[in-house]
Amino acid sequence: MVKTLFLSLLLGSQAALALPADLTCKPSISLSQKDVAELVLKQGRRTQEVNLQYQQLRLSVAQSLVPYEWTFLATSGLLFDKSVGLTATAYDKTETLATDVKLSKSFITGTSTSLEYKRTSFKGDTNALATANTRSVGTQDLLGLNITQDIWANFFGTADRGDTDAAELNYKASTILRTNDLENLVLDTIRTFWDAYVSEQNFKETITSRDRSKKLTDAVKKKSGFGYANPGELAQAQADYEGRVQDVKTASTIYLRNLDTLNTLLSLPTNCEIKFVVSDSVPPVPQLPDMDQENLRVIRSGKLKVEAADRAYTAAKSKDAPTLQLVGKLYTYGVQNDGNGAYSDMTSGSHPQYFAGVQFEYPFGADLLGETRLNKKYAKDLEEVRLSRARQETLDLQAQAQRKVQATYAAVLSNAEQKKYRDKALQELTRSFSQGRTDISIFIDAMNKLSIAEIQYSQAIGNYQTALNEWAASRDELIPDAQEE
Repeated sequence: MVKTLFLSLLLGSQAALALPADLTCKPSISLSQKDVAELVLKQGRRTQEVNLQYQQLRLSVAQSLVPYEWTFLATSGLLFDKSVGLTATAYDKTETLATDVKLSKSFITGTSTSLEYKRTSFKGDTNALATANTRSVGTQDLLGLNITQDIWANFFGTADRGDTDAAELNYKASTILRTNDLENLVLDTIRTFWDAYVSEQNFKETITSRDRSKKLTDAVKKKSGFGYANPGELAQAQADYEGRVQDVKTASTIYLRNLDTLNTLLSLPTNCEIKFVVSDSVPPVPQLPDMDQENLRVIRSGKLKVEAADRAYTAAKSKDAPTLQLVGKLYTYGVQNDGNGAYSDMTSGSHPQYFAGVQFEYPFGADLLGETRLNKKYAKDLEEVRLSRARQETLDLQAQAQRKVQATYAAVLSNAEQKKYRDKALQELTRSFSQGRTDISIFIDAMNKLSIAEIQYSQAIGNYQTALNEWAASRDELIPDAQEE
């Protein structure tokens, strides 16, 4: 309940506005802070960039599973042979049609299997060297099963499982951080929203200040025409007016620049006029309960990265050993003059061939496997250090964000009081100046300080609202976890 209340305060206490269905400016659009946060997530181009960048990471998981795909291989061809050699043969010409079909797969248990079927059809033109047992036509069928099992390096798939687990864990760690990137994007957009709002208020206040200065200049000019003005009064009023004219032009440029930046972030049409919906009430600093740091996205991601690095290290240790495999082969053959007979002969199992043994392999010299193992160990240690640092930094960030909220809220209250006193001072000086009891320079200074106070108050509200959102982001409460598409 407290969390929900906090989020409503962060995103604006005013009711959410209904956005136009097509989100086009006709010629303007009204947006609150909450609308801006939702809109950038819905259609912002930078949001699309973040999502697409993280979708590209899916490939790494698929690549880690490539060694365990089924592989089907088929070859077929005709060999026509009428060549001659150093020794005479029983054939003047031969034609051999060979077809080979093989299905193979490796398993996560360190087991590799393949099933092979091969048919060779032979036809030859015999010559005088042929004997009674020489075949002119024949077909040989072969069916074989091969199995290998790792029993030293990659002991029953230890390394294989470590590599695939590391890839999956790294992907999960990255997808968690996708939400953080989106949260940072929302924060940037909210900052831009308040920059644009403050620049709009600044622009409006400079116009008010210019009009106030113009009114003073006209009054002093009229007073001077009757000969009642003090020396230099008209020149001071005119100089102040020219300064206010310059302020309007500068503020207009800044306002339009910030508006363009906001339009671009929200993917709105160029030169779209945004009407800012900002509540007059300023919410107090919320009281939030303590939270478990281990549930923060950056910590969860860091823990997954440590686990992934540990699995990769386990895989590297398993590979840093001689390769010893159990090997088993089973073949059955069939040979007859025709294909049907050869196939029946093969399936009957009358002509089997068996092999069982071991295969040993040990590369040495470069020590690549040893260095790889050390590299993975250092990578694991690095992720552990990063996680430890992240734990401390998140605590610091939350404390700093909370202090900033309190400071900016105090600044809002102080600026409100300052604005009230500046307005009261100007009212009193207006009466005394009209009675000729106040120097014009003091009166002009009071007018300008009131304008500055108005601008500072708007800036203080923007700073406070931004600080609230930064505090929410430090607690992973600005936006919920984003689900993978």
